[in-house]
Parts: sequence; structure tokens; C-alpha cells
Amino acid sequence: MNQKYCAACSGHKECAVFKIIQKDRRARRLEHTEIKLVVTDLDDTLLSPEKEISPEAVSLIRQLNEDGIRFTFITGRPAYAIERFAGRVKITAPIVSCNGAVIFESDTGRVLYDIPMQIEALEPVLNRAVEKGLTALVYAGDTEYALSETEWTRVRKSAGRELPITSFDWILKSGRPVYKVNIMADGKAEAFESLTGQICELRDRYCIALYGNSGCEIVDRNVNKKEGLLRLCEVCGIDIKNVLAVGDNANDQEMLQAAGIGAVVANGTYETKEYADYICEASYTSGVVEAIHKFADRRRS
Repeated sequence: MNQKYCAACSGHKECAVFKIIQKDRRARRLEHTEIKLVVTDLDDTLLSPEKEISPEAVSLIRQLNEDGIRFTFITGRPAYAIERFAGRVKITAPIVSCNGAVIFESDTGRVLYDIPMQIEALEPVLNRAVEKGLTALVYAGDTEYALSETEWTRVRKSAGRELPITSFDWILKSGRPVYKVNIMADGKAEAFESLTGQICELRDRYCIALYGNSGCEIVDRNVNKKEGLLRLCEVCGIDIKNVLAVGDNANDQEMLQAAGIGAVVANGTYETKEYADYICEASYTSGVVEAIHKFADRRRS
């Protein structure tokens, strides 16, 4: 039986280089896909390491609007942490936040769709996280709460950020809808690693995105960016095959696979690149600009 080999490494057809070559061929075919909506992750994708959006990206996103192509964010961030970036670029479709748990109008803030989560089963792991000095955050209602004071919370508070500290019991009794829970190592990788087994045991109840030993994001089991994108497409009346999605990490993977074209910036994780149709040569904001030019810039056609 004939096997396909990669000349670069003389390896089997399953080798990484072979897969990248195949993806590149598919990407060239996809250049003819009509893009009607561009969605991008924020952190480590559209945003630079300094949490900025380049003037070139701002201009290109404005051009998308002029060309009749809608643009929005699809991010793990809650609404309050998106505001300044939404004010920087031309948003022309509802924003998907909390990894798909909430979809809201960017101009009015009106929630169009949401899936809150039940958090009772998370109490033991969150208590252990607090005991180990990790930062545990719970986004409930329209507020993000910390379960203890840590160096991470002190730095944010000193910068002027409101970050109330409360107990798990208070959040439960408040009756506020909870949309996302974060556990962040913030330099305590070993402490977080000791929790990963307990966290993974909860996968049958929650959708969990693990970021190595740096932390995790937890949402309802029916929530992920793919489902958020499908709901967004329904709201906008756009077929998902006409969507360009750009991301970089674990919580983007299903979305990238589902979109008409899924692109990963060069700084994205190796595992996430496995889900992409196109791997950008450039990183961060420049990678998003590259993907838009390649697949959604009608003026270059």
C-alpha cells in the first residue's frame, strides 16, 4: 500500500509537517470562500502582549464594515473587561463573552442569550485553590468576584480595578447567575498542577479549558465558543461556513474547527494549530491582520 510521506522529515503521513502542508493546501482553496463575518479572540490573538490593538488592525476592521463584512469579538472575558477594546474598533455584530455563555449587543449591553452555570460541585476545588494561595474568580451577574486576596488581586486593585472579595457561600445565597469561574496560578504552577486531577474529574459536569499549569476557565457543560458562534450566526442570519474565526488557545479549538475558515496566530499553542485551516506567519494582532487580508479583504481580490 502506498503511504504518503513528508519530504522534510521522511516521516509517516501523520507527521506534523505533513499535516501543516495539507492545511496550507486547504487554506489556498478556502481563499475563495465568501466571508460575511469575522470573529476573533482577544487575549494573545487580537491584543498585543501589552493589551493593545494596532492602528493597522483598527483601520482594517473599519474597512470590513465599509465592505459589508461584520466583525466582533468571541472571548473568555466578561463584558466589563471587553468595553475598552469594543470602543477601539468598529463592532458590527453582537459580542460573545465568557467563552460563549453570554451574547450581548455591544452598543446597548442588552443580553441576547445566556447560559448560567450551577456551581455547587465546584466548592471543594475552589476551597482548595484558595488554601493554596491561587486566585479564584467567579463572574456572577455583571460583577467578577475574587474568593480571596492574592498578589494578583492586589495588583489589579492598585490599578483602579473594582474586584470585590467575597465567599463562595455569599455568591450561592445571592442568587446571581454565574457564567464563568477562573482559577489562576499566577506563578504558582506547582500548586495549580496539584489541583488538575480534581478539576478534570469535573469534566462531566462542566466545560473546562485548561491552560497548562497556568490556570483554567470553567463554564456550563453546554457552553463553548463553537456553540456561542453557532448562536451568533443564528442571530446575525449568517451561515457558519461564511465565518472567519481567529484564535490561539484551548478554548478556541472547537470554534476554529466549526468556522468556515479557522485561523491560528503564530503564537498560538501547538495543540490549537491542529484545529486550524490556516496558521498565520505573524503573531498576535499582526496575525489577525494577516488572516483578514488573506481571507476577507475584498479589495485585494
